Amino acid sequence: MLLQRLSGPVMAVREAAPASDMEQINALSNPPLLPLTADDIHIRRCRLAGDAVDSQYGCFRRHDLPKVLDLTHGAPALIGHNRLSIPVARFFGGSVEEHEGHHYIVPKFYWPKAHSSAEDFRVLLDAGIIAEASIAFSFDKPSCSICGKDIRECEHEPGAHYGLKLCHYYYDGIDRVLEGSFVYRGAEPGTGILAEMADLKRTIKGRKTISVRIGGRTYEAISGKDEG
Repeated sequence: MLLQRLSGPVMAVREAAPASDMEQINALSNPPLLPLTADDIHIRRCRLAGDAVDSQYGCFRRHDLPKVLDLTHGAPALIGHNRLSIPVARFFGGSVEEHEGHHYIVPKFYWPKAHSSAEDFRVLLDAGIIAEASIAFSFDKPSCSICGKDIRECEHEPGAHYGLKLCHYYYDGIDRVLEGSFVYRGAEPGTGILAEMADLKRTIKGRKTISVRIGGRTYEAISGKDEG
């Protein structure tokens, strides 16, 4: 069983929300039924995903980060990847930023002040109790950094050294960001992203599979396209 541990800050946006933020929020797909103002919401931001190799030996390609950020726009924010619950916030906007030698997507997220738990959530965030975040996404192919083939099919093993090169794999063919969550721990250095690579259970052909254990549950890494 493979456990991914990610760590990274949730960062405060303490100034009033600029007009551009409100424009983005009110223009989201499935937008607020009543247009929101800066007085209606809290806004924070967090590093979610980057091009550093995570503890599962996977990573995003730097040139794919703008696409990942774009796919995160409008995605729901949950607690602990609990998809049986309603979202507590929603991601929007943001930028790609450099941090400690790597690049990361840094989306913003907002939640309504009028919610009965809004102030408790804000206090936990600002006090650093809720400090790490995680993202769930689907992708087509885990590409080997040594040979470029599907790492489930080639002879190379993630984490092994071949000469001076550490074998890892790239998340190629990213097609959807399913949700982001606030979690207790994560896996990529400098971020709060937990790369959950499968949303649906499928049969995987080949000898290699990748599993991620989150909150007592196991998720399988699969191809975004059916094989064979």
